[in-house]
Order: sequence, then C-alpha cells, then structure tokens
Amino acid sequence: MRKLLTLGLCCLLAASWWEHSPAMALRRVLVTGGNKGIGRALCQQLAADHGFYVFLGSRDAQRGKEAVESILLKSPECQDRLQFLPLDVASDTSVAKAAEMLREQYGAEALYGIVNNAGVGFQTSMAETLNINTYGPKRVCDHFLPLIDPQEGRIVNTASASGPNYNSAAASAERAMLTSPDVTWEELDACMQKAIQEPAGRQPYGFSKACLIAYTMILAREHPTLKINAMTPGYILTDITRGMGASKPPEEGTKAAIYCLTGELKGNGWYYGSDALRSPIDRYRAPGDPPYEGP
Repeated sequence: MRKLLTLGLCCLLAASWWEHSPAMALRRVLVTGGNKGIGRALCQQLAADHGFYVFLGSRDAQRGKEAVESILLKSPECQDRLQFLPLDVASDTSVAKAAEMLREQYGAEALYGIVNNAGVGFQTSMAETLNINTYGPKRVCDHFLPLIDPQEGRIVNTASASGPNYNSAAASAERAMLTSPDVTWEELDACMQKAIQEPAGRQPYGFSKACLIAYTMILAREHPTLKINAMTPGYILTDITRGMGASKPPEEGTKAAIYCLTGELKGNGWYYGSDALRSPIDRYRAPGDPPYEGP
C-alpha cells in the first residue's frame, strides 16, 4: 500500500510539474530560419517581450545553438522560453523529423503558431529559390499544421514587397492566377514547375514571394478556423539585402510578424506591409500609406 501511495504521489508531482513547466504555461511558436537576422530578432522579442515559448529552427545545428546562446546572453529572462530545433525547410526528411520531435515531447497540440521565416535571396536559381521560399513553407505546414491548436492557432508566412511588385508586372494570365482568391495548389504548383523548366525572364525571388502569398490564400481557405496570413518585414539589413542599400537593423523587421501572431485580425489569407497594415498583392503599398481595403 505504501508503495502504491508513493507511486501515486510521484505521478501527481510529475503531472503538476508538466502542467506548470515553462513550455506548457506559455504559448509555443516555431520560427524557421531563426539563427540570424530577422528570425533571430523575432525569436528574442517573442520570448522576451510577448510571453511565448519559442522553438528556434535552424538547419545548421552549431549556428542554431549559437543563436540561442546569443539571445540568452542579451536577454537572460528567455532562459526557460527558448529551444533550438534542428530544421532544414528544404528537406522533407528534416521537417518530418522535427515535427515528430515536437509531437513526442508536447503532444497533439504542441504549437500555437508558426512563422515561416527561412528564405534565400537573389543569387540562387529558380529551382532552389522556390524549393526554400515557397515549397519550404508548404513542407513546414504539411508536417506541423496537425500540431497547431485548431481553434486559436496562427501561421505567418514571411513574404516580401517583391511579391506584389512581381505581380504588378507579370503577364496578365499569370497575374490573374497568382492574385485570385480562388487559386488552387494544383494551379500554383504547375506554374512553379513550368517556371523551373522555363524561367522565361522571371526574377526568382519576386516570383517565389508572389507564389508564397498565393499559397497563403490557399492555406487560409482550407483552414478557416486558423489565422493564416503573409507579411513583409520591410527593407531590412540582412544577408539577403546586404550591399543593396538597406540600413534598418533586424529588430525593426519584426512588427508585422508579431502583429500577425498577436493582433486582433479582421480577415484571413491577407498580406500585411511592414507597418502591419493590410496591403494589396498586385502592387506595392508604401509603409504609412492608407491600408488596402479591397476584397
């Protein structure tokens, strides 16, 4: 009997610890590409200032761990709110393994949200750019979306003003498809596969971000109980923009992502500017201009 009582007490204590451990008490968010730039700044701000438990995703384990260490050095209050997660968005195997790790550790509703931040810039091929910037977020959502709170969860896709800029100059048929609220994944995938085979003068980065915005609309339509939106961080000094005149630090590129995670959002499947105001997807809207109020 004494052994049974002791075992029961241990179980109760373990359950109490589990329920009140930091990762259980805080809303959990995954940030891909969190080891540098805007991703690292976002991880720090979410953990330090906004009450989240953050999984810092990085394909490079050493850089991921160093990013966690640098954040903790600057913000020691993040000690129990930050965890490195090995994750390469270009690899289905890596993404599947990372999702399984969270499922085993935290159960069916492991996450409140995802920020698909990982991306590449202007110096890569069409195939590689699409594989990371568009197919990458889809891989992450395919594997992690089942772990998101089905009623309260949010997904934020990091796009760019290059997406609307691309759409504004695209051929009419392609522009109509990329900006249609009824676009299907089959249509989008076929367009991307054609672009890989026949780039035909398309700028890979802008095209990939236009496709990511279109994918965001598809995903939001398929999961209406979630808040799923795209945004641009703005013209921020990162590895992508280095040498191109950008000067704002990464810490200034988190406003829209944080709003999409925490704000009172009126719509779904929308695209937000760096000032966290809704923007059109077929043309550029400058920060500070009136918000877009179209369909």
